Amino acid sequence: MHFLTRILPSVRNALILLLWGTGILWLAGSGRLSTYLHPSLQPFTVAAGFLLILLAGFAIMGLATMRRETAHSCACDHGHHEDHGDDHHGEGVAGMFIKALVLVTPILVLLSGNADRFTTTTVANRGVVQDLAKLPSANASAAKTASKTAAPEASPLKEGGSMPLQVIDMLYALQMPSYREEFEGKDVEMIAQYVPMTTGNHKGDRFQAVRMFITCCAADAKPVGVTVRGSAIPRIPEMGWVKITGKPTFPMEGGKRTAILEASKVEPCDAPTEPFVY
Repeated sequence: MHFLTRILPSVRNALILLLWGTGILWLAGSGRLSTYLHPSLQPFTVAAGFLLILLAGFAIMGLATMRRETAHSCACDHGHHEDHGDDHHGEGVAGMFIKALVLVTPILVLLSGNADRFTTTTVANRGVVQDLAKLPSANASAAKTASKTAAPEASPLKEGGSMPLQVIDMLYALQMPSYREEFEGKDVEMIAQYVPMTTGNHKGDRFQAVRMFITCCAADAKPVGVTVRGSAIPRIPEMGWVKITGKPTFPMEGGKRTAILEASKVEPCDAPTEPFVY
């Protein structure tokens, strides 16, 4: 019994390290790590996964050493047992369970795929950002780069086809007239999440196209969005993914310039490989 009370916490620690390490590597291998972390942080996270597995290996090796030491200690103490009261090495079953639960819950949530699901409540609580000044990591050089490359989740640009465009491109255009001229009034294609508008939509022909912008990880995600206006908006679930074809416009509304995508077509679509923008 003495051996079990000493070894169980060590077994728990080894298994938790192994779960975290293999969980991180599985997320990376399945491509799901990009839904939680900025690309610049992913290599370090993968390296941490390998390190955790290595530490788990050392912990397992230590269990064998602990068993030998415990057996030797029992042999030396045989015949002159002395009652020392409570065993301070044991944490108690309840304590072990609570600590294990606290440590494994985050990785289990990540592996379940529930950590990257945002709802309209999340959007409402965080507010839809339409001003790049509220996104510290957004900068003009990124906008210039974006103007020369297609959005990764959009369809390739074909002769006479629509120009791939991201929500954040239109926000850059609000502040950069020269950038705005590159696609204003042209046919574009945008993939975003559908958020119904509850105010300023008396005709019922508007909704917000939203993407989650992350600086570091999913925990700091902020919704960025533009208004979409169209005459035929299909029934789409809240936060459902849509592909919008239309023309970007930048009219003055309420005394300030706004970004509105005049949609000629709105249709449901699958989520992109990388749901976040950076």
